[in-house]
Amino acid sequence: MQYVWMLLTFMYFGCLCLSGGGSLLQFYIDELVNRRHWMTLEGLGNFLAVSQVTPGPIGVNLATFIGYQQGGVFGGLVCTVGLLLPSFFLMSLAVKSYDKWQESRLVKSLMYGVKPITAALILTALFACFGMSVFRTEIPFHWLFGLLAGKWKAYEGDFGIRWEMLPILIPATWVLYKRKMSIMAVIFLSAAAGMGLFYLFGS
Repeated sequence: MQYVWMLLTFMYFGCLCLSGGGSLLQFYIDELVNRRHWMTLEGLGNFLAVSQVTPGPIGVNLATFIGYQQGGVFGGLVCTVGLLLPSFFLMSLAVKSYDKWQESRLVKSLMYGVKPITAALILTALFACFGMSVFRTEIPFHWLFGLLAGKWKAYEGDFGIRWEMLPILIPATWVLYKRKMSIMAVIFLSAAAGMGLFYLFGS
């Protein structure tokens, strides 16, 4: 029964996988960390980091690692297949129907509406990554939005900045944006810097 739930869960994720696997991060946090308690936020962040440096799409790698943690080799296979099945069927349908529907006003309207949704998903993935790396916990948007609505309440969580991460974040952002350094080079250099910082500041 466990494998059935794993398959259905990742098929659900596969239906929401717009703009790539990275956009699923907030769904993973909501469903797997907060609701099902399959892992901690830090554990998910570790899986995400490993997914970045192993061959293959990030979303597929992440599904495989999570499935393996929950159910071994077969669990990894189940989660990977579950994530890919909706895309396989939808892409097969799209390829067969493209010539017929490419000039359809309805299809063009759907694509027009999907574009901002994908941007929003990528933006939430960015915030999720900050919550797993630069900050100690998820960004408390519910508290911030409450303040904006005039509902003052002292924050009681453990939110704060991991200052030791900034010496990696700032230079990495600069060389990627300004110097156009290879992404893989930045990843491995950041990993090496992280080893040194963890040795100095890690618990």
